[in-house]
Amino acid sequence: MNYLDWISKWSSYKPDKKAVKSLDTGLSLTYKQLDDKSRKVGSYLLNHFRLKKGDRIAVVAAHSPEYLMLFIAAQRLGLILVPLNFRATEYELLHYIKDVNPSLILAELKQFNVLNSVSKTKIPTTIVKFDSFFIQADKQALDLENSNFTIEVDQPIFIFYTSGTTGKPKGVIYTNRMMFWNSLNTSMQLELTSLDRTLNVLPPFHTSGWNVLLLPMLHRGARVDFLKRFKPKKVLNYLESEPISLFLAVPTMLRMMAKNKAFLDFIPNKLKYMVVGGEPLSIPLIEAWAEKGILLSQGYGLTEAGPCITSLHYHDAIWKKGSIGKPNFYVDMKIVNSENQEVGIHETGEICLRGNIVTPGYWNNSGYSFNKIREEWLYTGDMAKYDEDGFMYVLGRKNQLYISGGENIHPSEIEHILYKYDLVREAAVVGIENDNWGEMGVAFIVLKNDNLDVTDILNHLKKYLAPYKVPKDIICLDSLPKSGIGKIDREKLKALYKILDHDKKNVV
Repeated sequence: MNYLDWISKWSSYKPDKKAVKSLDTGLSLTYKQLDDKSRKVGSYLLNHFRLKKGDRIAVVAAHSPEYLMLFIAAQRLGLILVPLNFRATEYELLHYIKDVNPSLILAELKQFNVLNSVSKTKIPTTIVKFDSFFIQADKQALDLENSNFTIEVDQPIFIFYTSGTTGKPKGVIYTNRMMFWNSLNTSMQLELTSLDRTLNVLPPFHTSGWNVLLLPMLHRGARVDFLKRFKPKKVLNYLESEPISLFLAVPTMLRMMAKNKAFLDFIPNKLKYMVVGGEPLSIPLIEAWAEKGILLSQGYGLTEAGPCITSLHYHDAIWKKGSIGKPNFYVDMKIVNSENQEVGIHETGEICLRGNIVTPGYWNNSGYSFNKIREEWLYTGDMAKYDEDGFMYVLGRKNQLYISGGENIHPSEIEHILYKYDLVREAAVVGIENDNWGEMGVAFIVLKNDNLDVTDILNHLKKYLAPYKVPKDIICLDSLPKSGIGKIDREKLKALYKILDHDKKNVV
């Protein structure tokens, strides 16, 4: 039995232990049942579709126990899953499909109808309805003898497409080696045990939907419940009524939950803490959850590495507010300046990573891989610093830093002031090209208090920031655009500002 086949192991050790449950369908499976159904899926892939090692399966669907079965089968057979964004447009999906050239596409009904209507010259591969695939797979005979497979550590298991802020989305190769060492890091830092239980509401088309809690939990023989769509009230009620011990969220989700009426009477009895990542947390949001007795374990990661790279232990959540903690156990990390020299305390530099948790590269993009991974070090593009206690703070993306009047400005420093004094619900500062300054800062905000206006915000920023750091323009919106995982989409904000600025110049 292969030591990377965690489901087979737990099926043997604790066959009757509950492994997964779907809140959407009510499906509940033990480890033995999950193992058996995954073997049927594997047989269906081999016998009906004739897939072979290295073939790609593109999937356009929400997360579910069935999706997990597909992962288990694919890992055993050496197939590569390509989770695609089910909110993507036809144009975006065609880009992914052309790039990855899958041997099979599984899609939920809406996306199936879209893809199935496209010319066969654009999609020459087989497209199958997601639900229909598993209905047919479950009809397969259970061949327990068909276990003669070897899971190779350097075999890719996923290709995750990044958000594409530097052009078209790129496919990040994720291997079994990365999965294994990431799981060890996660288990140690989060103190996971087989008694733990989580609710997974993150989508499968980001690495966090698989590799922050889901697969590490199953590695430990714990239990994972699935909910396809995040609904603040439903999640709050479930965390309160069920013995969920850990919960993974992005800040946008936490804000939506904290604003929901159900939060007022929310009393989680079993929840130890929440794991949070994706973007920096505001101090008021940390405090709002702390008042409920829930500490937030923040961390840092990215699609190309980990994704569990650093962790702020929940015991440190209050006295090190805003920090991403320290590097996890099996992580090689350094922070370097523009001369590639390691920085000192409170000095800003780029995070670089090396080791078993780093991707071997990008699918069909060896040139970009070479630029990002140099002498075994992955240059992440994320800017950070250490404090005197060795705790890390992310200051933003290298390409988010903008230069105004010759001065380097980090958007996160401005955003921190806005959040710290509880002036806004959401904030994002971006650099916009400007004839006078080279670039100028523009702040997009969602006001928390209707009695405030742009002038109030501007005067407040002037109290705490040097004049060159104060944004030249402030735009109030009802909400800020988000990516599929809930991160603020800064590229859309830049595009929006071009439209707004154009309108301003053309006012008669």
